[in-house]
Amino acid sequence: MNRRQLSKNLGIVVFLVLLCLVPLFVKAVYWIHVLIFVALNVLVAVGLRTISRVGEISLGTAGFMLIGGYTSALLAMKVGLSVWITLPLGGLFAAAVSIAVGYPFFRLKGVYFLILTLFVSEIFRVIAAYWSDMTGGLDGLRGIPPPGPITIPGIATISFDNEVAYYYLVLVIVVLGLFILYRMEHARIGLVWGAIREADNLAQSVGINIMLHKIFIFSVACFFTGIVGGLYAHYLLAISPTGSPGNIFAVFTSIYIVMYVVVGGTGSFAGPIIGAILLTIVPEMARPLKELRPFVFGGILIVFMFFLRKGLVGLGDYFPIWYRKVLGRLRKDRFSKGLI
Repeated sequence: MNRRQLSKNLGIVVFLVLLCLVPLFVKAVYWIHVLIFVALNVLVAVGLRTISRVGEISLGTAGFMLIGGYTSALLAMKVGLSVWITLPLGGLFAAAVSIAVGYPFFRLKGVYFLILTLFVSEIFRVIAAYWSDMTGGLDGLRGIPPPGPITIPGIATISFDNEVAYYYLVLVIVVLGLFILYRMEHARIGLVWGAIREADNLAQSVGINIMLHKIFIFSVACFFTGIVGGLYAHYLLAISPTGSPGNIFAVFTSIYIVMYVVVGGTGSFAGPIIGAILLTIVPEMARPLKELRPFVFGGILIVFMFFLRKGLVGLGDYFPIWYRKVLGRLRKDRFSKGLI
């Protein structure tokens, strides 16, 4: 292990330790609540970036969160299964649905795939809204149970009926999910995904099954998205398919997740993490804007699409370019004035 890799790993460990210490310094329950949402948004955003590794982008994030959330909640409420079982089952069902829709959808590319994922996401939401016997209809589900307590022999029993305990639960699940996605991206299969993104026809010509890889990466991302939906359900203890901008299953959620990825930058694994953290916390500080928040997000997206296409992680590449441009203009002005 070289020095650069060692310092990188050390930085990650320090960052994780700081995250574990957050509840000791942040006493306001509201901000612990916000940090829970930040962590969940981070995992979903990184999952979406994983899909972009094969050259596709999805607007169906909210729909697969809905599938995972409703599956986990219904299995816990109506079947009586433990939440520790229903959470992975919600993720697996979201992954299974993604495989079913992925096979026909991945025959199309680009904007066509984007539109189809948005379309199917809205279909899931309409089904949840009108299948009232199963999902509670527009009123949704109430009284969803939280995860059961965990007993650590000889130490303590941890109950997840408060924000601090749930924060640690979410932190563990999100870190585990990020670790799995990171290892996959930096394994041999990650190189295959990069080849598909850069030149899918060339990759296919050397024997790579493009369809199989796209469906696989889509299902993995949707698995974690479904788990995030389940974590939302068992944290809020109530979910609804109504489409107000603040609803987690509305189309705005899918758009915001895309923004996290774009603003953070797709060129680095850390990009969506940075984007999700900033664009979840900053709007909470701008609550007075209310209805203007979507326009603010739109303005931010336009700026990054035109001037910072590499996202926040690419700022180090932009500063030298801007410096040379400014320096060149100053020299041109001095030359025109006869100063040089």
